[in-house]
Amino acid sequence: MQNHHHHNHNQNLNGHHKLNDLHSLPVGSRPTSAVRNNGPDELVLERFKLRELAEGWPMYRDSREWENFRSIFHPGAFVYTTWTGRIAIEDFIEISKKGMDEGASIMHRVHGSSVDLAGTRAVVKMKATITQRFALPPDGILVDAECDCRFCMFFDKDDAGKWGAKFVRHFYEKDKLIPVDPRRIPVIDDKKLASLPEGYRYLAYCQEECMPGIRVKRDMPGVRGPEHDLLLWQVKAWLDGEDVEI
Repeated sequence: MQNHHHHNHNQNLNGHHKLNDLHSLPVGSRPTSAVRNNGPDELVLERFKLRELAEGWPMYRDSREWENFRSIFHPGAFVYTTWTGRIAIEDFIEISKKGMDEGASIMHRVHGSSVDLAGTRAVVKMKATITQRFALPPDGILVDAECDCRFCMFFDKDDAGKWGAKFVRHFYEKDKLIPVDPRRIPVIDDKKLASLPEGYRYLAYCQEECMPGIRVKRDMPGVRGPEHDLLLWQVKAWLDGEDVEI
């Protein structure tokens, strides 16, 4: 009986339908053509440039340095956020300014980056926490929604040798809601909360409750799942030099 049980366990480990395989990435999705650490010194410098550009999103946008923020991107770039969906960079800058004027307070903490580099293409994955402050109705209770994410930024180098981002997406991994004053706890609609994606549930809830006219995208990449895997395949295709529209 023991042997039979052990045999089934091995079948589960080695078979195609691994119910508890939460540790694997899609087979073949690793960009094998890219350099990501060590390597020749000149590529270390290139990776440093790319990391500095990626960190410009939180450093420049949070501080309202719009000219510096624009300098991260090539003209015609597109970015995605939970509250805008896919949007051209110039439109994103304008809607960000308008949001700030209406009281939106969105900040970021940066935790680290990895750079995959292949010729004139690169992808920077940057671990960050999105932290947005809200006054939640009906009582205006101040809360911070904090979402741990990874920026996924697609760069290329133009003919003049300048790196710029062409597309920016995120993996939304997990989030939480923190009352600013621990004595004042917000009222939450459980049914609405449960309808929102797990990786950015509290952030999405607060954005829809507090940002006029906003309906948050429900299909952003998370820590796993088809949207997550698609983004990994797009990273690989980009670094392999394919013509990718993200």
